[in-house]
Amino acid sequence: MPFRLLLDEMTEAGLADYCTKLGHDVERVVEVDALGRGTDDGAIAEYAEEHDRLVVTYDDDFLLDRGMLSRVGVLYQPDDRTPPFETANIIDAINIHVSQAEIVEHDTAFHLTEGWL
Repeated sequence: MPFRLLLDEMTEAGLADYCTKLGHDVERVVEVDALGRGTDDGAIAEYAEEHDRLVVTYDDDFLLDRGMLSRVGVLYQPDDRTPPFETANIIDAINIHVSQAEIVEHDTAFHLTEGWL
């Protein structure tokens, strides 16, 4: 089953496009009326939890706040220079092996690295 994703504000629009083409349900923080640019991480996590979405982010603040990790699944991209199409392929590879529910229950961030490819 495809992931339901919420892309944090610093992620590229291209990542949303590639993830959508791979069949995932994608929203971007900057395009959600209730969120938008500059929304704090707590509000993003709350929205993701309420709307059953995994947060995709380059922001390591999501890793530091254990409370957020226990409420939502986080897909963390440690290298913001990774091309969007490669990040989308990593997300898709994770989806083959792990369900969205398992990511949320894991209580830690999944790192989007080439090791998943």
